[in-house]
Amino acid sequence: MRWILLLLVVGGPLATSWMGFGPVILNQEGQVRVVKLIGSVQAVITEPGLSFAVASEQAVFDGRWLLLSSGPEPKPIQTLDQEPLVVDNFTIWRIKDPLRFSESFPKGQAEGERQLNQQVKSRVREVIGRLRLSQVLARDIPEGLDLGAAKQAGCLPTRTDEEGNERGPTLTEVITARTCESVQNLGIEIAEVRINRTEIPVGDPEAKVYDRMKSEREELAKKYRAEGEELARKIRAAADRDAEITIERARSEATKVRGEGDAGAAAVFADAFSKDPEFYEFVRSLEAYRKTLGDGTTLVLPPDHPFLEYMQSGGAPRP
Repeated sequence: MRWILLLLVVGGPLATSWMGFGPVILNQEGQVRVVKLIGSVQAVITEPGLSFAVASEQAVFDGRWLLLSSGPEPKPIQTLDQEPLVVDNFTIWRIKDPLRFSESFPKGQAEGERQLNQQVKSRVREVIGRLRLSQVLARDIPEGLDLGAAKQAGCLPTRTDEEGNERGPTLTEVITARTCESVQNLGIEIAEVRINRTEIPVGDPEAKVYDRMKSEREELAKKYRAEGEELARKIRAAADRDAEITIERARSEATKVRGEGDAGAAAVFADAFSKDPEFYEFVRSLEAYRKTLGDGTTLVLPPDHPFLEYMQSGGAPRP
């Protein structure tokens, strides 16, 4: 009789616990659960181990950080310049509030994952739709996107650089903040939403995109060439101007030096003339003969012309 009573006292609770009705509940590592009794919440268990609660139903979830891969969307995302993009992304998330999560998704964790996946895709489409293709590839930040609510919800923490200055968010942080903001009332915590791959759809859109990119690069090359030619013209004009200025300065200097030389020569001639006027006159006449007379030169002058004075007198001046 004692053995039967002991079996009922010990085995009864163990059997009901095994069937999920308590009063002893074993929660495993990584699990979170919501314990209810006839619709009333009895306990929310987030730590592993034994707990005591009477339950008529339990909602058990995986409380660890989970990876949700969205996979490529069947319909490409249109960028701001109407370029189609196939985007593949993944999300790191976990159940932060089991009770709110169970109330938001009464059908279980799979329903929550589907809803989260829809929210992530919507936020990715929203952010990328505000950027041009080149900006998406460069991971730029869209302008005019209000992140005030995300900051107030704690979804966009302040980041600082190595010098301690506040830096702007990255594209990944913006998408993560927008997703976190959209699911903050669902009992879900978002660690990161990261774009895993961005591709241009294969086929005719791909060819059009490449042709457009080629045209843009050709226009950019023409712009750079025109700017280079304009700069080259300016450089050549400046060089020609400097060369003309330098040549004119040299000519001016040469004229000045030549004038000074002529003045010095005239002074020397004047000094020589004052010392021996006859010799000076003789030398000047010979210089005139050298410059005037040459092979085949014919002069028609009267015999008493001054030019022929030294030629007729044998070098001695006429009396």
